[in-house]
Amino acid sequence: MPKATQQQLSQLLAAELKETYRLLDILTEEHQALSSSNPDLIAAISSKKIDAMQQVELHHSKCVQFLAQIGGSSSSEEVALFIARLPKENPIVTQWQELQNLVRKLQRQNEINGGVIALTQRHITIALDILSGKANITATYGPSGQTHSEAIPQHLAKA
Repeated sequence: MPKATQQQLSQLLAAELKETYRLLDILTEEHQALSSSNPDLIAAISSKKIDAMQQVELHHSKCVQFLAQIGGSSSSEEVALFIARLPKENPIVTQWQELQNLVRKLQRQNEINGGVIALTQRHITIALDILSGKANITATYGPSGQTHSEAIPQHLAKA
């Protein structure tokens, strides 16, 4: 691969890395906001997260398009194979590995945030069930592993 082509690809990967790090920072910020239960802050961060995700996708598309132009690679899998054929000491390989590690961190942080959201939803559901008089809840598991709740109605008061 010519030096100018390598430099151009390296610049594209650097831009993708920068945006991916920004997204990781936003996911970390989101985790803190979810823990604080501040709905305005959560909404603001969600908006930032959507923008960051679009930027990551845009930069990734640019890399894939560039590689398609120079070597016929048009999918993420083909890009990975293309980069795997480069010499290990090539800076592009290092950038690609850093990007792959970063993607795993993003997935993990997103799973953590999803767990916080699920727990919060569960707490809200229980509180609403109590308020609506469904305090005795029997939880069972369905065939897909999802929990199903059956409530025995109990009214807090009668008029």
